[in-house]
Amino acid sequence: MNRLFILSLAGCVLLVNSGYSKDKYPDATADGLMRAESKKLDAVYWQPEATLTGYSKIMLAECQVSFRKNWQRDQNRDRRSTDRVSKEDMERIRADVAERFNEVFAEELQSEGAFEIVDVAGDDVLLLRPEIVDLDVFAPDISTPGRTRTFTTSAGRMTLKMDLVDSTTEAVIGRVIDRRRAREDSQPRVTNSVTNRVEMDRIVRRWARILRDALGEESASSPR
Repeated sequence: MNRLFILSLAGCVLLVNSGYSKDKYPDATADGLMRAESKKLDAVYWQPEATLTGYSKIMLAECQVSFRKNWQRDQNRDRRSTDRVSKEDMERIRADVAERFNEVFAEELQSEGAFEIVDVAGDDVLLLRPEIVDLDVFAPDISTPGRTRTFTTSAGRMTLKMDLVDSTTEAVIGRVIDRRRAREDSQPRVTNSVTNRVEMDRIVRRWARILRDALGEESASSPR
């Protein structure tokens, strides 16, 4: 098992406490990944005896996005008929989140020349397959008649599930699962698409830094 990489994932950037029980995750996955101890991420899984030695480039798959169960129903419970969240609104939000995730994640991985992002598989290419699940936008910014403003103490929360995959064999090497909530304010503040994006960017950048720093340490420790 690649212990240095796992320790790096477990011990780098300190994130806001997710408030989510880590006990819900099993010790092993159905596809044979074993859980490793992590203090900063909800769950880190690894393929026994797998190694990241030799990967110098990254291929980032399109992020898949799904909402929290019953999110639309709960959003519309107290809304007027003129400002209900539609299927079209959900598709737009889903597409925006997916596009923005890939943009910010890739930007952070490439920061200061850390890693090259490629779109072709190869022996030296690590494929990342990110997925945002349980997306819970507390105050979605949708088109409504008239001028309205929404106030919340937090923008929402979301969970990252990401597989680390050998790009040529498509064998899953590792998996990261982490749930994050946007910053909590003591007083309600205006919430809209701009503030929601700011909070999302902050979380995604920190996820990317965790991976970038861990991969960087792994690369530095490998024989040249």
